[in-house]
Amino acid sequence: MESKPRVTDKIYNYGYRTPRFPMDFSLLLQTNDRLPALLEAHCSDLSEDGLAAEIAAPLEIGAKVTLILTLPGNPTAIRLSATVTNQNPGGYGFAFIFSSPSQRNYISDYLAAER
Repeated sequence: MESKPRVTDKIYNYGYRTPRFPMDFSLLLQTNDRLPALLEAHCSDLSEDGLAAEIAAPLEIGAKVTLILTLPGNPTAIRLSATVTNQNPGGYGFAFIFSSPSQRNYISDYLAAER
């Protein structure tokens, strides 16, 4: 039985995207380059699998980054690894790479409470 691709797989399949919710909050993005940079970004939508953010700096599709975000109304910041999956005018799409169930729960619990 063939499993459907996950958003964190190397090939991003738009047919399996989870619902996205409009958002409006700032976050930091750390590049994982040889000379890491800390960049300011602004989240425009969020899903259980990733987010879209407006960012002025150029990023490479497929690059691994670390997102540092505090969801609105939450006092705790979280660091999430992510992959740059696509580029739109003025912004990028990021797929989360969760390192633990608690990281996934941080996002899914927040979205469940917002619905």
